[in-house]
Amino acid sequence: MPIQFPIKPPSAGSGLLAAEPSCARKTVLFDATHGQANWSQTGFSSREMHSNFAGVMQALCRMGCTCTTTNEKPVGRFLARTRLLVIPPPTGRYHPRKECWLAERASLFTAEEIQDILSFLRDGGRLLAFAYRFGDSFTQANLHDLFAALGCILNNDAVVDITMLRTTHPLRTCFETPDDLLPLTWSRAGVERVRWRSMATFLILPGTTAQPIALSPGGRCISFDRTLRRISFDSRPIGVAGLHHQGRFALFGGPHPFETGTFGLLGDVGNARFLKNTLQWLLEDNPADLTPLRLTMAEPMRWHAPVLDGRGRAFSHLEANGGGQATVTTLERLLRKTGVLKALSRAKWMP
Repeated sequence: MPIQFPIKPPSAGSGLLAAEPSCARKTVLFDATHGQANWSQTGFSSREMHSNFAGVMQALCRMGCTCTTTNEKPVGRFLARTRLLVIPPPTGRYHPRKECWLAERASLFTAEEIQDILSFLRDGGRLLAFAYRFGDSFTQANLHDLFAALGCILNNDAVVDITMLRTTHPLRTCFETPDDLLPLTWSRAGVERVRWRSMATFLILPGTTAQPIALSPGGRCISFDRTLRRISFDSRPIGVAGLHHQGRFALFGGPHPFETGTFGLLGDVGNARFLKNTLQWLLEDNPADLTPLRLTMAEPMRWHAPVLDGRGRAFSHLEANGGGQATVTTLERLLRKTGVLKALSRAKWMP
């Protein structure tokens, strides 16, 4: 049996996130089967329901939900009784000497599990899932296989504010998005800013019933693709919301905005309200205030990044060939020296 954490919703105004009675008795399943516990191998907290994701769990409980965990059992076993599936960042096995993640077969989503999740969404289930900076190439996971089936390609890149690299430890660097980089009206209700740490971006395939829920600032907040060796200066999706048949999903390129651990940002600026907005959209059946989005998203979405002039487009990307080779090599050296490209352990830099 999964571990359960039912919490009686508090009275209105008694907590950061007010109770939402319309979500009462809905079961939320936290995935703990795909290496989420392995994050503790670095000396930091794991990414399970009771640790770094405790803030998300508490927000859901205040909305009247009952939270459970897979307890390392197959995800498909519990989906029939689940309203929302939460997938914290999956990962492989940590190699302390090389400071990297190694692939671990037991941590990968099987083809059967992916089909179970897609069927769960098709029948009206809801999904909230998180990747990590540099995507699967960093964590040695296979979220790409699940996200691609939803029309959202997880890039092997990371958004980094290059002005902070030499002065701030890579695990503490952050950037902010104002409300005009939160394209969906429902997601920015009551939110002026959201704070993020380095995270992966998405490519939304044409015809997909999905749209960015948050965009990176671009400019000095570059995205660097470690696989393609490409620097991009444009604004890119770091969160995506969409529909899959009768179900809904929200995908994010990193977990930190909603976490409460050492590097969690849930208590910063507008993050808690942004989380509430996202959870409400995922869980509500027919909320009147969300109807415009629900109807709009019944058709494939089109979105446009901020317009660049001719000169801007010419310099929006740098490839590791031709004239861009020296710049890409220099950035790679800086990212390696500052530790951004490594899976850093607590023992190496924290007292």
